[in-house]
Amino acid sequence: MTVIDAHVHLWDPDLHDHAWLRSAGELHRPFRLDDLTAASGSVTAVAVQAGRTVDEARWLLGLAARSPRIAGVVVHADLADPAAMDTIDTLRAEDGSSALVGLRDPVGAGEGDRLGLPQVRRSLAALGERGLAMDLLLGHGTLREAYAAARDLPQVRFVVDHAAISAVDVRREGLSEWAAQLTPLGRLPNVVCKLSGLGKATAEPGGVRLDAVARVMLDVFGPHRLMFGSDWPVSTLWSPYEDVVGATARVLGGLTADEAAAVWGGTAIGAYGLDLADTPAIDNRMTTQQGEH
Repeated sequence: MTVIDAHVHLWDPDLHDHAWLRSAGELHRPFRLDDLTAASGSVTAVAVQAGRTVDEARWLLGLAARSPRIAGVVVHADLADPAAMDTIDTLRAEDGSSALVGLRDPVGAGEGDRLGLPQVRRSLAALGERGLAMDLLLGHGTLREAYAAARDLPQVRFVVDHAAISAVDVRREGLSEWAAQLTPLGRLPNVVCKLSGLGKATAEPGGVRLDAVARVMLDVFGPHRLMFGSDWPVSTLWSPYEDVVGATARVLGGLTADEAAAVWGGTAIGAYGLDLADTPAIDNRMTTQQGEH
């Protein structure tokens, strides 16, 4: 079984000044590839943007060019900018590889219904023409807008980050409201979802149970449209890397071998079109030792 961590972040505040990191406490320090290796062992990962600059995109693509541990990079692009795709084309030409596999823009992160803007729709269509995926970071009240965009653009592969758990105030409205809003989006065949970024939702007082969230996701998407993501290093605020993997393995314990292989790697490989030709052997012990974490 090939294991892909479909959602990690790498950053160095000395190189790129991400404004949100200045108030992020213990996260405001470098988290480099060596740190990821120390935390996760031989995991192969998809690196997802943490900032909104072309310089960061070039830095991440450079890391991917030097290390097979980074199988793909999801960069930032402002899809409301008519020049967004020109920037992406330039990055892909400079990189000269298949490492750039997707984009993320906070079009659905509570910044209004930008997913419905004509220019955003044009950029998304162009994204699909290039065979790139669109990561959706969805904020409160934006699941319906995400559904409309994915429904209207069936040629685009959409990847829902962090189970869209922040799209609904689950402590106030409950998991049933989240599930009701997630279900229409999850029934669309061009949408996959990450079982990722749930540390805060599950760890805080009044939080949700990971197994309850996973049951909904398995019902809505099925295992062949779900993928594992640690959200490292943000996840370290609540759990060490191995505990995130162990908790995920426990809630997936009832899957068949084929279904588990999809969540742990197959879905990510297909959704992002990952080229694993140079990927080293993977140590999968953490995903199978379900009772140890």
